[in-house]
Amino acid sequence: MAVIDTLGLPNTKGRRPLIVAQVVDALGTGLFLPFAVVYFHAAKGIPLTTVGLMLSAGALLSLPAGPLGGRLIDRLGPRRVLVSSNLLRVLTFTAYVFIDTPLQLVGLVMVTMWGDSLFRPAVSALVAQVADDGHRARWYAMDRSLRNAGIGVGGLVGSTLVGWGGTSGYTAVVVLNAVSFLAAAGLVATWRPSAVPPPAGADPVPAGKAAGEPRGGYREVLADRPFLGVLATVWVFALCDLALTVLLSAYVIEGRGLPAWQPGMLFAINTVMVVLAQTALAKAVERHRRPRVLQVAAVLWMVSFVLIALVPREHVGLAFGGLVLGMVVFTVAELLQAPTSSALIVGMAAGHLRGRYLGLEELMWSLAKVLAPTVFTWLLARGAGLPWFALCLCCLAAVVVLQRLRRVLPARVQRETVRG
Repeated sequence: MAVIDTLGLPNTKGRRPLIVAQVVDALGTGLFLPFAVVYFHAAKGIPLTTVGLMLSAGALLSLPAGPLGGRLIDRLGPRRVLVSSNLLRVLTFTAYVFIDTPLQLVGLVMVTMWGDSLFRPAVSALVAQVADDGHRARWYAMDRSLRNAGIGVGGLVGSTLVGWGGTSGYTAVVVLNAVSFLAAAGLVATWRPSAVPPPAGADPVPAGKAAGEPRGGYREVLADRPFLGVLATVWVFALCDLALTVLLSAYVIEGRGLPAWQPGMLFAINTVMVVLAQTALAKAVERHRRPRVLQVAAVLWMVSFVLIALVPREHVGLAFGGLVLGMVVFTVAELLQAPTSSALIVGMAAGHLRGRYLGLEELMWSLAKVLAPTVFTWLLARGAGLPWFALCLCCLAAVVVLQRLRRVLPARVQRETVRG
């Protein structure tokens, strides 16, 4: 147990099937994620521009999924929603094998994204129910670490299958992803939460609406003015996080004319740091006030954006050194922000409204995913450094909002008492 605590890991007794389910899910996601665009082009013969429109349309049509998922979580419980989201994606990924017209695929992509948007708040709500007192941030940190490791391994396996099998390899990747969702759903569905003693003061694990439980809806959630401030910071941090996947490669290769191998190395640095350091860093800051931790993350992100924006075009080695330093700082900010934001939102939410709080968090992420590609590329076309400096301004605004939240949020929300 001492080693587990040193590593910043939570107590997993009685909850291991949930962890295995997350790893299996992440492995399957890692199989497909690197080929999400290429699959529809190479295996289905659809032009890349049409694929881009399909994915954007699917993202737009899936925006209501987060708020709807939040309501379902509060009514049915996170475990049922989690299982349903995985089964939904089993159906869509199986259908990808047999359908090849763009219009039909848009519908499948939309349903897949609905499944994704149901899955994420359901996982967060389930963790909030099963985590020991004061260790929610550790659970969110462990989840991120395992997902990154699973996605990394899955990406390697997927690359091998595609390189070895060509079009058949793409089909194998899609089928294995469907199988991973089915296995994850089975593990969660057959897990017996009664084997886990509930944390003190926690909601009962098999969530559903109990008799006499307070009623509430999104009107009550939206009346929580401090939470609206937190949502604003979630949107800013989502844009910061998406800069890694949406902006970085285009900036390095097109904006700075640097070698195409550099973004891959930067992604690898980020992944390794998340896998190795996420839980330990979450433990190191768990006694600090969450808004303060998020302010530090915002400042570190600003530092990383300035470092990345100022790399020289002329000197490849010096530029890569600057990018590596920027990526290290970026990743530390990411490690501080992700579990802390999740724990803060869960701490603010009353038990009967937790799903709705998390559903609105998911909506902020979905809006960022819709806007980021257009805004980042538009700014990049007008100046290589503009997207990074725009993100700095967003982070500065988040620091101001968080300073106000430090004054108005109750102490129990800002910092959980760590036990055991």
